[in-house]
Amino acid sequence: MPDAYNDPEQMLKMSQHPEGLSPEEMRVVGRSVVRVDAVKLALGKPAYTDDVFLPGVLHAKILHSPHAHAIIRHIDVSRARALPGVQAVLTHDDIRPVRFTTAGQSHPLPSPLDTLILDSKVRFVGDRVAAVAADTLEIAEEALSLIEVDYEVLPAIIGIEDALKPGAPVIHDEPDCSGIEGVFQPQRNIAAHFAAEAGDLRAGYARAERIFEGEYRVPQVQHVALEPHVCLTWLDEDDRLVIRSATQVPFHVRRILAPVLALPEKRIRVIKPRIGGGFVGRSRL
Repeated sequence: MPDAYNDPEQMLKMSQHPEGLSPEEMRVVGRSVVRVDAVKLALGKPAYTDDVFLPGVLHAKILHSPHAHAIIRHIDVSRARALPGVQAVLTHDDIRPVRFTTAGQSHPLPSPLDTLILDSKVRFVGDRVAAVAADTLEIAEEALSLIEVDYEVLPAIIGIEDALKPGAPVIHDEPDCSGIEGVFQPQRNIAAHFAAEAGDLRAGYARAERIFEGEYRVPQVQHVALEPHVCLTWLDEDDRLVIRSATQVPFHVRRILAPVLALPEKRIRVIKPRIGGGFVGRSRL
């Protein structure tokens, strides 16, 4: 049989008239093939980030905010740090304030750099307040229960119209959050601004028999994949930070983390194993 994949004329024939090729010639296009990981997945063998276990790893847990909008007046982590098996407890006082975007997007970034790993202000229920690393998951969870937080609860903004009203509470009132890559208009609670134009809109309206206008809103959506959001990280023998993550785009992870951790990208290696469902919701884990 001629090797169609090394023969330009055969390649052209396949693209123009695939129905004219024999089944043997259609050994890839137009026929079913076995997935390279099908047997492994069918047998339930380790394939995902959470399947991997390394001896001596620490387990990290996050303390989340119960308030939609509040200032953290004080955090007492003394009891959590004193708990046997706890290796680290971090608050906003312990982490460099480097802003990043939570969106997994390529440069130029359309989304603002408006997030810190840990901040002195929380902006939604579930926002990050503190982080714990411990010898076991159970110890980490117990340590979270020992952290005491004093909040100054602020008025919450529920809808877009309320956020744009004069005198509305300002979500990002920190002075370093405005600028080219910051929040577009923080005092008006406008995170970002996009302008796009294609064709002659007025001419299109003039030719249209009917014009339909409407406003549509959907709630925030979280993809519910079977695999949890999880990552495993360590320093290798070359002092590189290795991150095994349930991500769809390892290059987003590396690019976002490099400035946050003050590491050059060449010292960050991201391993993307198979993921148990993505749907774009894992574009930056």
